[in-house]
Amino acid sequence: MDNSDLSSSNLSEILFKPKYDYVETSVISNSGCALPDLGDGFHLMGSHFRALWYRPLNRFSWAYLGANCLDIDEALAHIVMSDNERSRDQCYDTVKQYGPGNWIYEFCTIGQKRINQARECEERGDLAQASHQYRMASRYFAIAAYPNLKGDDLAAQASLYGRRAYRKIFNDPVNHGHYAEQVFSVAGEKVTGYLHSANNTDLQPCVIIVTSYGSTATDYYRFFSDYLRKEGIALFAVDMPGQGSASKVVLGAETSIVLEAAVEHLKKVPYIDSLALGAVGFHVSANAVARLAITHPNIFKAIALVSPALHNAFVNQELLNSMSLAARSSLANRLNLDASTWDTIIPQLQILSLRKQGLISRNSRVSTKTMTLMMPVDLKYNNDQDLIDQVFTNNKTLAFTKMRVSEFAPRIFTSACKLFSETLKG
Repeated sequence: MDNSDLSSSNLSEILFKPKYDYVETSVISNSGCALPDLGDGFHLMGSHFRALWYRPLNRFSWAYLGANCLDIDEALAHIVMSDNERSRDQCYDTVKQYGPGNWIYEFCTIGQKRINQARECEERGDLAQASHQYRMASRYFAIAAYPNLKGDDLAAQASLYGRRAYRKIFNDPVNHGHYAEQVFSVAGEKVTGYLHSANNTDLQPCVIIVTSYGSTATDYYRFFSDYLRKEGIALFAVDMPGQGSASKVVLGAETSIVLEAAVEHLKKVPYIDSLALGAVGFHVSANAVARLAITHPNIFKAIALVSPALHNAFVNQELLNSMSLAARSSLANRLNLDASTWDTIIPQLQILSLRKQGLISRNSRVSTKTMTLMMPVDLKYNNDQDLIDQVFTNNKTLAFTKMRVSEFAPRIFTSACKLFSETLKG
């Protein structure tokens, strides 16, 4: 890609060339579905539902991962104040047309501003500041694309340009390391993984991070830069089935299908030590990590499961009915289903339960070094802990019972990095 791809002063308008037949995000995979009456409650994706919003507002996480709070508030203010027609009158972030007030438009507009600043930095030879601006731009494009539903064309374009901005962070390899997009095959489909390493010459252990449905593969730059890279550990980010580069792979009982293919691919990368691999999963993606660790117990030296959804999250009807519309549509979307028939979807989710699959039983024993990290809200609703302790005999649980949301991400990264440093090196 040449520099002109990300340098236009009118990027958000030129890239998307808005048409009037784009489907607004909140009606994808939940056509004709009314908002569930939830109040402020927990849902499967691990975020808090906010009244008057379709999407969860994860401001603390966005800021920690690289966004600017003032930029975020500017976009949210424009969305709230918009008088343009909405798909759902109860939700601010459902403006139909791509333009002022539309969620994707507002965050892409801020991403465009950061792209322009990055270009100015490049022109004066300031690669460090240019990389910083490209990193921030990639954050805003990623926020714009959330929840990354298949069939959301504008979100897909936002995600594409977010990845292009992300690549350009590594134009300054001295400060940011080596980055390579690796293509491999999953069930006959081409999938891309995002490999971060200190360099492409020295043999390095590697952690595979599987993105949850509330995140993207570009969300984990800080985990690599501030934590793993300092320990000489590479990071390979891959998507769950039905999302991002794996959008054509339908989510099913084999939640680990992309992860398993990623492991096989890393065996072909000369600077990655395939005998020193770890893995991290969040919520539903922790299901994929746990599943592969159970079915192939010698693949990983260590795994980290963050608020894992292994069984209860897929069979507990009260919990499933507490999910917000965004979470329902996100999960249904990966299954090629429509959340407007939620009562009929709930029974089908049982195929994702590792216990229902027979992988978690009295005879299941896995000695892989394991760390389980639980947020306070998950402790209230997720009773999978006994199952985890039963299967993963070398598990250590960190339950953050008294912790603010703003403190959780740093604790996850610090704790996981320590685990992998102790187990993958040497």
